Parts: sequence; C-alpha cells; structure tokens
Amino acid sequence: ISAASLALVACGDAQQVVDDNDAIETVSETPDVAVIPTLEPVSASEVDIDFEPSLGICTFEADGETLLVAGATGEEGTSGLGVVRMNGQDLRLQAGELGGPDALSVGPMLHGDDYTVEIDRAETGTEAQMESLSYEATLTLRKEGMSEVVYGPGRWECSV
Repeated sequence: ISAASLALVACGDAQQVVDDNDAIETVSETPDVAVIPTLEPVSASEVDIDFEPSLGICTFEADGETLLVAGATGEEGTSGLGVVRMNGQDLRLQAGELGGPDALSVGPMLHGDDYTVEIDRAETGTEAQMESLSYEATLTLRKEGMSEVVYGPGRWECSV
C-alpha cells in the first residue's frame, strides 16, 4: 500500500482519488491579475497643463478617440508632460527623458503614480495637418505588478 493511499485511509473525510490525467478546469473567484482601467478620451483643451503652444503638442489617437495628450512646458533640456484619463480622472505623466518636444516626438515613455505609458511609433511619418507629422503607432499602458494593455494601431501626431 502506498503512502498516499494510507494517508487517504487515515482521513475519514478524504475524497475518492481519481486515477486519470484529465485536466480539471477551475474558476477562481479572485483573479490573479487585477484589471487595468480603460483609457477614456481626453482633449488638449481639457488638460490642466500649461503646454508651451509654440513647441507643439502630441496626441495619440485610436478608433477616432484621443487617448493621450503630451507636450513640453519649456525648451530643450526639459522633460515633457502627458495626460491620460481613467475612471473620469486625469493622470498626469512625466516623460522619462529630457529633450523637450523633440524627445516627445520620437515616442516617449511617460510615468505617473504606478502607471507607465509608452508610445511605439513608426520611423517614417506623413504630413497630417499644417506643420504636423503623423506616425502609425501603438500605446502601451502598464501598471506596476499588473499586466499591460496595448491600444492601436493608432496615430501619434505631433505639431511642429
């Protein structure tokens, strides 16, 4: 008699052992990974940041909605700022690199609270509106200790 069988015999409430290798699907009431809030539309006119208008503003748009507004508040050597909206609240983000509007244009990584937003854009852009370049891009939203959500493909557009 094996040790496992003896352990089952010793326990009066033991369940019957099933001798097969079929997987058993279980549903957990508490998921292992929390859900990251969905990004909501935001516009440059609603953002409470004093972007320097002469330096331009960048936006990420997917499915006809602007999900990120970013810009610089100073010249080269400053970092950019961005804003996304989740659960009706604006989350202010700080660019990880200094370099003002040029650093934003190439596709920034922005950080705020426990969130990271990263723009991954194509190398070649097209003229969008007057003095604007538009790039095919994706936006990745991450929260520390959680999974990530990718938005796109969309457009990363920066006025110059």
